[in-house]
Amino acid sequence: MRTMKNNTGYFLTCAIIWGLTWIAIKYQLPYVDGSAAVFYRFIFSSSVMFIICLFTKVSLFKFTKAQHFRFATQGLFIFCLNYLLTYWATSMATSALIALAFTSIIFLNMFGARIFLNVPFEKKVVWGGILSLIGMACISLNEYLNIGLHPSSLWGFLIGLLSTVSASAGNLISYLNKKNNVPISANNSWAMLYGSGFSLFICFILGKSLHVDVTSTFVISFFYLSIFGTVISFWAYFKLIENIGPAKAAFTSIASPVIALGVSTYMEKLDWSIYLALGAVFCIMGNVVALVRLPQRQRVVVPPSDLNHS
Repeated sequence: MRTMKNNTGYFLTCAIIWGLTWIAIKYQLPYVDGSAAVFYRFIFSSSVMFIICLFTKVSLFKFTKAQHFRFATQGLFIFCLNYLLTYWATSMATSALIALAFTSIIFLNMFGARIFLNVPFEKKVVWGGILSLIGMACISLNEYLNIGLHPSSLWGFLIGLLSTVSASAGNLISYLNKKNNVPISANNSWAMLYGSGFSLFICFILGKSLHVDVTSTFVISFFYLSIFGTVISFWAYFKLIENIGPAKAAFTSIASPVIALGVSTYMEKLDWSIYLALGAVFCIMGNVVALVRLPQRQRVVVPPSDLNHS
């Protein structure tokens, strides 16, 4: 029972925090290039994680070359490519739309875990994923019908899907790291450090400016994204992966976009339509079907004396 409550807490932590990160990214982009923002976010977050590990006496220097290779690949996929693509996509479409594109991680994690990690499907997770896929189809149709009004939105949505592929690959690697008894805090410290290094390299390759216009809006969004949106939320998310597996943990990507929709409606004046509303409803339904545990029927055991009674 306690584990179930903890998992609910981890789930809500991820959903609520990540539901607000999309709009925080939007507010950060006028003051810094998206690629540079990813570098600054994760070099700061990794520094915080290293300090936490030192204070909590989590060993950081006992890992093998193979484990560091997994840290680096996880950093590349989650804390570099995933976020670079997300920041680029957010500059082209509303934050809510990019958040909704991320819901596809359910299928990617589910099938990836089955193919690469031999984690079996659960029927309710499959049905929940199908409902969520219908929701995504409704949202995609809405964007296609409005492509004339927002020509960059469809491209933003597609880039958002590509970022999700990268995130899913990193999720599977994190699951392997936990299987090898790597502490989550140490795993995140190294993965974020490697991810920030890859991001800096890409900035140099693409000739991106590292200049930042330091304003109160940038500072607030930066600290929210770095501390809440990275250090706290990823610790909770990887605890979920550890406890319930990558397929179920991915359903945080259904709850957070629903929050993002509400925020985007208020902050970005998001235009609602019947297709967008249906998409949100199906996504919520998918979340409920996949994650809510139904009460099991109690089996009635008939005493032997009653079996012989006539």
